[in-house]
Amino acid sequence: MAQAEKKGGLLRKSSASKKPLKEKVVLMYDEIFTTEDPSKCNPRFWEELFLMKVNLEYLEGKLEALDGEELMKIKDNINCLFQHCIQALGEEHPIRVVNALQVPC
Repeated sequence: MAQAEKKGGLLRKSSASKKPLKEKVVLMYDEIFTTEDPSKCNPRFWEELFLMKVNLEYLEGKLEALDGEELMKIKDNINCLFQHCIQALGEEHPIRVVNALQVPC
């Protein structure tokens, strides 16, 4: 089996018959970049997010692509991301701490 494509958070490039697969962490980042509260449908959203390996390239790209107006629309979610990041730094679970340290501040 060929190795999966991982550039830009994709596990597989799209083809005519198949949709592209994305890493779960990338899907969760995409939820943060919407105007809805990502924990509304999943109360454990933030706990799960910091258990997954950070995809820094994708996250930084999403942040850099925002203009001022788009940033203002999702500022509550961005603030929640950094608030939960800081909370994760105080946890005893080492994976959460390491992953929280990697989120660009």
